[in-house]
Amino acid sequence: MRSLIFVAAMAGCSLAVDTNITQCTVDADCEHFGSHPSCQAGVCVSSGLGPPNCFFGAPSQASDFANQCTTAQTFQFDNCARLNLCDDASLAGSLTTNVAPTNLGTIPPPVTTQPTPTVDCSAVAPNIIYITGSTNLPPLIKAVQPLLSAGTPPYVAVFAPQTSCKGAAAILDPDPTKHVIKNVANNSAFYYDSAGTQQFCLLDTNGNTVDIGESDVYPASCAYSVVTNTADYLGPVQAITMVVPSASTQTVISAEATHLVFGAGGNSGRATPWSDPHYYFTRSSGTGTTQLVARAATVDPLMVWGIDRLSAQNLVASMEAIDPSVAESVIGLLSSDFADRGRANLRELAYQQHGQTYGYLPDSGVDSFDKANVRDGHYPIWGAIHLLAATSNGVPSQAASALITQFTVPKLDPALVSAIIDSGFVPSCAMKVNHTSELGALVMFKPAFGCSCFYEQKVNNKTSCTACGGPGDCPSTAPACNYGFCEAQ
Repeated sequence: MRSLIFVAAMAGCSLAVDTNITQCTVDADCEHFGSHPSCQAGVCVSSGLGPPNCFFGAPSQASDFANQCTTAQTFQFDNCARLNLCDDASLAGSLTTNVAPTNLGTIPPPVTTQPTPTVDCSAVAPNIIYITGSTNLPPLIKAVQPLLSAGTPPYVAVFAPQTSCKGAAAILDPDPTKHVIKNVANNSAFYYDSAGTQQFCLLDTNGNTVDIGESDVYPASCAYSVVTNTADYLGPVQAITMVVPSASTQTVISAEATHLVFGAGGNSGRATPWSDPHYYFTRSSGTGTTQLVARAATVDPLMVWGIDRLSAQNLVASMEAIDPSVAESVIGLLSSDFADRGRANLRELAYQQHGQTYGYLPDSGVDSFDKANVRDGHYPIWGAIHLLAATSNGVPSQAASALITQFTVPKLDPALVSAIIDSGFVPSCAMKVNHTSELGALVMFKPAFGCSCFYEQKVNNKTSCTACGGPGDCPSTAPACNYGFCEAQ
């Protein structure tokens, strides 16, 4: 009797057999080998999937998405050993342990180097789109401006930086005065010129009515609803991370630990090593950054512990300047685009959500930028960019439409897709899951025009997909030639 020759079933390894016999006819014949191998030409080939006891199949429940099999790098936070939370009741109870934050002081406002504008925004071009919202939006405005300039008629987007919730208020608040943006000292409105250079400008003396309010979170997270004659249009996806200085040894945090840190100020020192709230680097409750992390860990966004660093740039600079002797105590909240650019000095923490056996980074590994775990549902702290606008008969104004259409057509302009990816966002055409509320139930998502292959090639400089010049180059399993690669749709 011939024997099976077994080769370690790790990622990239196969189960080798005597090829003179047929080992399998269907995938189910291979299950006894573990790691969910597949049957290929009569041979069981390891998929390299893990971790142990992962969910194998089409996910439908929250636990399925969280614990589905993957080749991504895994991390584990031991809630029992580190937090003394050793059973389901204590784990669930920790998420309701709330302590009102104390006044930890403030940091000095940043020293501005912003020039005093000398140009009126209204004089920049005949057609202006006035936008306000999250400070995470400018890279996307810069990316889309060349397309706006080439439109018929051409438009220039003028952005007044505030927060996600103020962006929602600019369209949805019943108080019409909140629909107007005005000049703010050291926080001027700006646009991008034909060379892509940021240029500051002055709004009208009495302010300008907002065409688009932008938010990183659903309006409901800011206590607003999309009402009659308003609409919410979804753009690219952004992940939010928790980061530590590179001198820290920490690599993962659980939902329970996150709650005890930001919802209970370290739980009287028991949420080690993050026991001193003075070393929690946060943002205001109106930002999508704080909203998304807080809601992931069931913390009231208005009751988050820490010191508001006012901007992502300040937060990064503050963390990078921290004394290495206290680095183990430091933790910050940061959007992934800033976190990715700061990897030399900061480390993103893997997040182990409640009910999840292992923790995951937004990416498949520490050296990747593919947001694979965001795209397939392993990593939950993410949200789409929301573009809110007033409508008439269900249609936004011409100014608002000029920008919104660029982000919402099924097939985005190739230059815009590239710019979205280069800015650290995930275009919706590369997503595999979706939800309809912050951290709501995930569902499988198939975009009408997929771009996962192009996305992976851009961020990791490699893809397993077939390159193509047209549909004729693609197999029946991936018949669409999108952005130069064969996709399923």
